[in-house]
This record gives sequence, C-alpha cells and structure tokens, in this order.
Amino acid sequence: MKKNFLFVLFIFGTLFFFSISNLTWAVQQFKVSANGGGVQIWFEAEAYDERNPDTEQYYKVTGRQNNPKAPAGAFGEAITRSGTAGGMIRWDFDISQAGGKRGTWTFWGRVLNPNNQSDYLLVKGDPGDSKIPDTFPFPGGDGVAPFENGDDRIFEATMATWGWWGKSEGSTKELQDGKNTMYIFHRQGDSTVFWDVFMWSSTPAYAPDDNGYNDAKPMKTKPLAVQALGNLSTAWGWIKRDI
Repeated sequence: MKKNFLFVLFIFGTLFFFSISNLTWAVQQFKVSANGGGVQIWFEAEAYDERNPDTEQYYKVTGRQNNPKAPAGAFGEAITRSGTAGGMIRWDFDISQAGGKRGTWTFWGRVLNPNNQSDYLLVKGDPGDSKIPDTFPFPGGDGVAPFENGDDRIFEATMATWGWWGKSEGSTKELQDGKNTMYIFHRQGDSTVFWDVFMWSSTPAYAPDDNGYNDAKPMKTKPLAVQALGNLSTAWGWIKRDI
C-alpha cells in the first residue's frame, strides 16, 4: 500500500511539473471577430509577453514610470520607440480563440507614424523567418541580417494621424494552429512612432477600422494558475481511476 501511495505521489508530481511547463503564455485580454469571409484576433500593443531588456530603453510604454500618456485618440496606452537597435519585444497569441487555423494571415497595426519610421516583424514558424535572434543585444538597422525589407519591414508609411497600416510588405506571414509568436526588432522606429492595437486576419480581403475593433468580441485567456489546476484535476481523475 505504501509503495502504491509513493508511486501515486511520484506520478502526480511528474504531472504537476509537465502541467506547469506546458502552460500557454499569451496576451491575457484580446478581441475576436469574423469579417470579410475570415476571422480576426486583436490585441493592444502594450499587452506584450516579453520585452528584452524589460526597461523603457528601447520599447517605451506610455503612461508607465512617469512616461507621458499616449497621444489623444489611442484606445489605451501605446508603445513608442527609441530610434536605436538592441532590444526586442514579443507577443504570443492563439488564433484558435478566433476559430482560426494555420495558413497565410495578414498583420495590421493601428499606428501613429508621422515621419515614416519602420521596423521589422518576424513570426515563429514562418518559412521566411527561420532565423530569429534570441540574444541581447539584438541586431537592428536597415537590411541587417537576418531581416529582409521585402519580407519583414512593417509600418513603412507616413501616418500623421492614427490609422491602420497593413496589407503591405512584411505584413503577410504563415501562422500555425493554436499559439503563435511574433517579434518586432528595430529598423528605424523612433520617439515619433506609436503602436496602439495589432490585428491578425485570416483573409487579406478585410481591412480594419476603429469600428471593427470596437465591435469585436472581448475575450480573456484563463489565468495560468487556473490552467494548471485544470490540468491537475484531469490528471488526478486518471490516477484515482487506476488506483
């Protein structure tokens, strides 16, 4: 009996470890919609999952640490830039929450960009983005490897007022089923640039606007602790069944 109990504890501990290690990290609040014959997932730029280094040096969050608030017209706060290479910022998002599947998706951003300052977008799993820098300081600058202007450059436009940029070079990427990871690295972005809301669409036929974001359905991912408890409850059910 004691051996059986110790064996159960061992199995339960192992399952707990794998439950924690396999938790899905992703933006906690987002929106979904179905427009233009496809589906969309929307999230605010400041809801990033990783900023490396996690300081205001490269990707400054408005309204944080005495930073000025976002320019008028933003939906919340925003991300602005420093004009220098070295940092990286990352978002995880789950297209299954919008009913999406793997395939070619189009990226859009609601941005303020009066001086046409662009940056680079890489997506994990995209065939053209096989090399994603993972060590600080991160590379940056026009055409610096592994970035390619035609495949990775985003926000290449003059936008003196808030507007939606997309369906252009760098905005088309191959997404995978479930969770996806996007990274932005430096090309030109400086303190005149502000990122407000990002959106991925399964169809290029849909061009977003502010009404589309307002009308999208708000969603939340489960807190990590809730995910872990759910996984453990399932595991405990298996164990009790076999004792």
